[in-house]
Amino acid sequence: MAINKTSNGTFRVRKKYPKNTAELLKLKNPYFDKVFKTLKEAKSAELEFDNRIQEVRQTQHVSIFELGGDMLLKDFYKKIWLDSYINGATSSCKRAPTQPTIQNTKDIFRLHILPMFGSYTLNYLNNHLDFVYSKMTKKAGEYANFNALKSYVNQVFKLAKKLRYIRHNWIFDTLEDIIPLKKMQLEDNKVDEDMYLSEHELICWFKAINEDYRNGDLSELEYAMFWTTFFLTCRKSECYALQWKHIDFENDCIYLNRALDKFKTDKKTKGRKKTIINLPKVLKPILISWKNEQFEELKQLNIQQTSNQYLFTSFDRKGNINVCVHIDFLNYRINKIKLRHPELTHTSPHMLRHTSTTLASIAGMSINELSKALTHSDTSTTKIYKHNPDVVPQTPSELIYENIEQK
Repeated sequence: MAINKTSNGTFRVRKKYPKNTAELLKLKNPYFDKVFKTLKEAKSAELEFDNRIQEVRQTQHVSIFELGGDMLLKDFYKKIWLDSYINGATSSCKRAPTQPTIQNTKDIFRLHILPMFGSYTLNYLNNHLDFVYSKMTKKAGEYANFNALKSYVNQVFKLAKKLRYIRHNWIFDTLEDIIPLKKMQLEDNKVDEDMYLSEHELICWFKAINEDYRNGDLSELEYAMFWTTFFLTCRKSECYALQWKHIDFENDCIYLNRALDKFKTDKKTKGRKKTIINLPKVLKPILISWKNEQFEELKQLNIQQTSNQYLFTSFDRKGNINVCVHIDFLNYRINKIKLRHPELTHTSPHMLRHTSTTLASIAGMSINELSKALTHSDTSTTKIYKHNPDVVPQTPSELIYENIEQK
C-alpha cells in the first residue's frame, strides 16, 4: 500500500512514477511523496495520482501533473504575479497601474492575502475550496475593501492557469457569490446628514476662515488653496496640480486637466477628463492676490515665477524648496481651523465636495449639470455625492388623473 501512517498521526503517500512518465516530466526524483492530515485526503491524492498517470500516458501533456502548482502562493505572487500586475497584464483594463495603486495593492497582499494563503501551495488552495471559501467569507465580514481583495486573489489564479501552473481555476466560481458584508454594513449605517454640511454649518466655516485670514492665522497660500478647492468643487489632487498656465485671467477660465498622486507625480485626471471651468468672480481676486504674493516669495529665493509654476508649493522635511504640497496639506489646515473654532462641524476637502453637490441639488441644479461640474463619467457616480432625497413635484398617477379630468 502506498499510504502509511506516520508517528505524528498524519498519512504519507509515496508512489513511484512510471519510468516513461518520469522521463516525460523530466523528474530528478522519480517518487511522488506527500503528507496529508487525514486518511481521506491521502486516499484522494493517491487516486488522483493514478488517474493523472493514465491521462498523461494517453495525451502526453505534462501540464496534467501541475508540477508548478506546488509553488507557494507567496512565491508565485513575488516571483511571477507582481511583475505582470505592475506591467498591466493581469487586469481587464489593460493599463499599467499608477504608483499609488501599486503600493495599495502591495499593502492588501501584505496585510490580508499573504497572511491567509501565502504559506499554501496553488494546488492546495485550488483543491481545498471549502478552506478558501471559509477564509474569504470571514474576511468579507471584516474588511470593507473586500471586492478589491477578491479581485486580486482571482487574478493570481487566472494567471497561474494561463501560465500552466495549474490546469483548472476553481477559485473564481468559489468566490463569485461572496458578498462584501463589511462594506454593506458600513453603508447601511451611514446617515446622509453626516456626509455633508448644512447651509448653516457651511456659513460658519466661511466666517471662521475669513476671520483666521484677517487675524493672520491663515497664510495667503492656505487661504487661496481653500477657496480654490471649494469653488472648483474639484478633487484636491486636481487642485494641487494647478499651474499658472491653467489660470486664464484674461478670459476668466480655469483648465482642469492634470492631477498629482500622493507621490506628487503629475498624471491625467480621474477618467482622463479635460474640463474648462469659468473662473468664479469671487475667486479671481483671491488668486491674483496670491499670485503676486507668491511672486515676491519666490523672488527672495532667486526663483522666477513662470507659467509652469505650481500654484501651491512649500518646503518639505528634507529642506527642499518650492515643492508641491503634501497630499494632506489642506486636510491638516482644515483640522487646525477646527481646533481654533471648536463650534465648527467636522469637515474635509472631500466632504466639502459632497456638501457643494448636495446643496446645489437642493437649490435646483440638475443631476446632469452636477455630473458635468464634478467631471464624473456618468451620473451614477454623481448620485453618491448627492445626499438629499429626490423631489417629485407630481406623481405619474396625479398627471394621468388631471388629464382624464380635463377630457
